Amino acid sequence: MQQVTKPTLYELKEQLFQQVNANQYSESYKYYFKIRFIALEKFMSQNGLADYSEEVGQSFLEDYCYTRNVSQATMDALNTFINRLNDINNGRGFVLRHFMGDPISLSVDFKEATNNYISSCQERGNVQTTLKWKTGKCTYFCFLIQQLGCESPGRLTASLATKACLQIKNKDAWRCVREFLQFLYERGYTDMDFSFVVPKARKKTVLPSVYSPEEIRKIESSVDTSSVSGKRNLCILLLASRLVMRSGDIVKLSFSEVDFGNGRINYIQEKTGKPQSLPLLPEVENALKDYICNGRPDCDEDRIFLRLEAPYRSLTTSAVRNVVNVCMRKSGVEPNGRRHGSHIFRSSAATSMVNDGVSYEVVRRILGHKDPNVVKHYASLDVINLKNCALRAPDPTGYFKDLLEGRSDL
Repeated sequence: MQQVTKPTLYELKEQLFQQVNANQYSESYKYYFKIRFIALEKFMSQNGLADYSEEVGQSFLEDYCYTRNVSQATMDALNTFINRLNDINNGRGFVLRHFMGDPISLSVDFKEATNNYISSCQERGNVQTTLKWKTGKCTYFCFLIQQLGCESPGRLTASLATKACLQIKNKDAWRCVREFLQFLYERGYTDMDFSFVVPKARKKTVLPSVYSPEEIRKIESSVDTSSVSGKRNLCILLLASRLVMRSGDIVKLSFSEVDFGNGRINYIQEKTGKPQSLPLLPEVENALKDYICNGRPDCDEDRIFLRLEAPYRSLTTSAVRNVVNVCMRKSGVEPNGRRHGSHIFRSSAATSMVNDGVSYEVVRRILGHKDPNVVKHYASLDVINLKNCALRAPDPTGYFKDLLEGRSDL
C-alpha cells in the first residue's frame, strides 16, 4: 500500500495562502497569518520539530497561551489559524467555518422524542429561530440525562430530571425543559409528568432603554458620509431608527425587498416569520441610493449590506451592533446605565409613540409584534399619563398624624 506523504510546513503555508488569495481575503488577514506562521515556525524550531501535525498544532496553542497573557479573542483567532492548517494537512481543503465543540449524540429513543417535540412546536406556529433554540436546549437536556446512565425517556425518574436541570446554567432553558417534559408525558414517553421538578426562575422586569429624539439625531449626525463605511452605516442607522427594523432583518435585506418605485420595503421578519411592509421614507431612500450607487462593492450578492473588504459577504447582527456602538461614541451620547445596542431605536420609538397617544395596535403593527400585550411594556415609561392614574394619598390619622404634627415621638 502506498503511503500518503504529508505536506511540509512550507507546502502548507503555500497552499494556505493560495486559498486565502482565491477567497479574496484582505491584506490585513494575510498579514495576520504571516505573523502566526512566524510564531509557529519559531516554536517548531525551538522544540526540534521538523514535520507539522495536529498534535504539533495543539502543543503550539498550549504553549502560546501559557507563555503569553492573551485574550479570548486572540485564542479564538489562533484556533482558526490552526484549524485551517489541519484542514489542509488532512486533505480537507479550505473550510470557511468550523463547528465549535463536539456534536452531541443522542440515543435513538431520545432523538425520536426530541424530533417529535420540535415537530409539535412547529405545528403550533413556532418560527425557525425558536425551533432552533428549543432543539439545542432539549438536546442538551437529553444529553445530560444520558450522561447519568438513562438511555430512554421511559426510564426517566424525578431524581435524574432534577440532577440534569441543576447542571443547566441558563435559567431561560428551564421553561423549554418544563414544556418538553410535559410533552413526553402527554405522548406516553414517560409514565409521569416530571415537569414539576424543573426550577422556576422569576423573570426580571426590565424597563426598556429609551433615548430622546435629540440623542437619536446626534447619533445619526455623527456619521461621516464621505466614506464608504459612512454611507453604509448611515443606512443601517436610519433603517433602525426611522423604520425600527430589527438588526437581523437589516442584515438580510435584499434588493428584491426594496421597492423604490412604490416607496415600500417589503420583507419577511426573521423573528416572527410574518410579512412586514414599511414606507420608504425620503431620508432612508436617499441614503440607500447613495450607498448602493457610490459605496457598495460591485458584486453579485443579493443582500444589500456587505463587508467593506473582500470577500464581500453580507454583514452579521454583531456588525450592526458594532456600528451603533461606534456611532454612539462619536456622537458623545452617554448610555448612563442604559442599553446601547441596535434595539434601543425600537424601544425609543415605541415609547415615544405610546407617550404621544398612538394606539397599541398601531405601535404593534409598526414594530411587527404578534402579541399586542408586548407593546404595553413600553407604557411603563409614560410618566405623564401614569401621573393621571396615581391615587391621592390618604390623610394621616391616629399616631402617624400626631407624629407628623409633633405631638408624639418615636
